[in-house]
Amino acid sequence: MTYPASLGTRTIAGVILTADGNPAAGTIRLTRAIPLQGPADDVTIQPGAHTATLDAAGAYSLTVPVADDGDWSPSGWAYTLDVDTTAWRYRADIAIPAGPPASLADLVPTTTTAPDPASTYVTKASVGTATGPAGPLDGSALLPAGQVPDLSGTYTPRAYVGPSTALTAPLLSVRFSDVPGGSAVNLAEGHITIGGQLRLAAWLNEALRYRAEQQPGGFGYDHLITLIGSYAAATGVLLRFERRDGADQRVTTGGIDQDGRIQTSLYAWQPITAVDPDATGRYSEDTSTGVASLAVRQESDDRTWLRGRIAVTSSGTTSGHVVATLPTGHAPAHSQLLSVPTTGGIAAPCEIMTTGDIVVRRTQVGAFALSLDGLSYVR
Repeated sequence: MTYPASLGTRTIAGVILTADGNPAAGTIRLTRAIPLQGPADDVTIQPGAHTATLDAAGAYSLTVPVADDGDWSPSGWAYTLDVDTTAWRYRADIAIPAGPPASLADLVPTTTTAPDPASTYVTKASVGTATGPAGPLDGSALLPAGQVPDLSGTYTPRAYVGPSTALTAPLLSVRFSDVPGGSAVNLAEGHITIGGQLRLAAWLNEALRYRAEQQPGGFGYDHLITLIGSYAAATGVLLRFERRDGADQRVTTGGIDQDGRIQTSLYAWQPITAVDPDATGRYSEDTSTGVASLAVRQESDDRTWLRGRIAVTSSGTTSGHVVATLPTGHAPAHSQLLSVPTTGGIAAPCEIMTTGDIVVRRTQVGAFALSLDGLSYVR
């Protein structure tokens, strides 16, 4: 990053090792929560974070603005330091004044006594109990290793049982007073250590959008999102797409069902009840065993599907007869001429009018049935 020449900066560099002397892995982050203004340059530098990832030797290096540059305001502010490594985890507010290159060891004070008031811990013997002996941290402000529970073997998660009633308030609420900047930190992060390196694997960004990244190494490559449905007799969809209508009601527009099939719409079939609306006596719904009931269904891509059969008496069809009328809302914007199969072996052209009327366009004698199964048109 290139800063204006009038802004003083300082390089923070060093090496972090584990307790046994091996290079640590992880990140160092310095977050500045205030903007910096340089009147001489007429420049404003927005708040943001400076992050360094430890290399294979455990080394890091950051060049950041100093807090006591007289040509820039304000002065005397502090960074929030976040050390997140395999050897050391630490958070504190630190000031970085002008000066030669320095390491965190030069800027972070060494703790030789327990903090006041003293922090407390729960001993290994009392893990899982509500009340157990507690005491201060050791002289290095660290939790003594002997008090850390051993999770190297089989670990049985503990269940936390609360009231069965619905929550009256969210357990966590994140609210912004304005739109977060492009350098805003993530709201939540999930890290995983692979080959000694700490990797960011999944996170919620500043806009609460879920992100995930495949990480190579000991865990291989896995699916970023896995959805499991159809448990026993459950039939809930894996993904459901909804929109809000004019009355601010949620309306389902599609999804992916429990078998992974894409649904362009979850609208139900609507019965076609107006058969032979002109009372010619020739047309009726075919209710034979195994035949689907007459119905129409509109998809979210504006395609309308038909099903069912219309029985024709021995008098046959007459061109121009209205054999049925679609329910309100399913009429096409333009007339649609469809070739309708018949049980008599000869297809009968039928036209679906903009009024919703289904008009037969062929005169044909004899008893048969008009099959609407599988026919569709675009509204």
